[in-house]
Amino acid sequence: MKLQFATDFHAAETCFRKFLNSAKFYGADALIGGGDMIGKMVIPIIEQANGHYEATYYGSTVHIRTQHDLEALQRNLRNAGFYSIITTPAALAKDTAADAERITTEQAKAVLKGWIDLADERLTAQGIPCVMMAGNDDPYYIDEIMASGTHVLDGAGKVVDIMGLEVLSVPQAIHSPFKYPRDVTEEEMATIIDNLAAQVKDMSTCIFNIHIPPYDTDCDVGTLYNDDLSPVVDGGELAMDHVGSKAVRAAIEKYQPLLSLHGHIHECQGVSQIGRTVCINPGSDYDQGTLRGALITIDQGKLDYTLTAG
Repeated sequence: MKLQFATDFHAAETCFRKFLNSAKFYGADALIGGGDMIGKMVIPIIEQANGHYEATYYGSTVHIRTQHDLEALQRNLRNAGFYSIITTPAALAKDTAADAERITTEQAKAVLKGWIDLADERLTAQGIPCVMMAGNDDPYYIDEIMASGTHVLDGAGKVVDIMGLEVLSVPQAIHSPFKYPRDVTEEEMATIIDNLAAQVKDMSTCIFNIHIPPYDTDCDVGTLYNDDLSPVVDGGELAMDHVGSKAVRAAIEKYQPLLSLHGHIHECQGVSQIGRTVCINPGSDYDQGTLRGALITIDQGKLDYTLTAG
């Protein structure tokens, strides 16, 4: 049996579509998604008095003169994980923080619903089972959409069956300066995992799908941030350290599942072994249109893996 795992799509259209196609491309029998589905911001595309448009993102302003270029910009923004809205300088000046939140929510819901519908259509036709979940970045308003699939399973906070394997999925992460919606304490994380582990019938074939990786491994080295969300700089370079969850590590040590899949820390592509458990974080380059993943082969309790990118 082959599984393809990927995570941290953050509304990037190309990346998610590659995920849906990856089972066929890699010859996988099932797909597992590790969370963080929605994008981080809406980019205003501002109509000018001369009929042209301007948009600023990644610190640069682009000038759009034709309808063809406007459509290309909108595609590029979607592929990088941004939402966009066409507006005018006057309308933009009137928008409040509440307006920005409303627009972001509307766009996030619409894109995610389209993704779930597309996944249902394509994976049903291919006969490929799939379990996905939210991540700690994702607001709770997406839960209803995640659960709306008729073929795709929403695994968040559940133990679900994929071709005879139990998949235990946890979307939460531990608290950080970013204060994301599903951040919890280490104690709360331990309780969440323990409650789900009690439902597992056979840990020897169980897969943990936990968004945040275990602490002090090759899967959890990430950039450190100050309370004002600026990166910590040490000696002119970004400071890096282990930023995973101690509760997740303790749970893996205690329960020893066959496999533990993680994301959350985009810059950390790594594999570690804790006891008998293989832990994998494939990393994420969603904004570059690259799908990072892991192709895992399970044969009579034995496990092999290949980190993938494309």
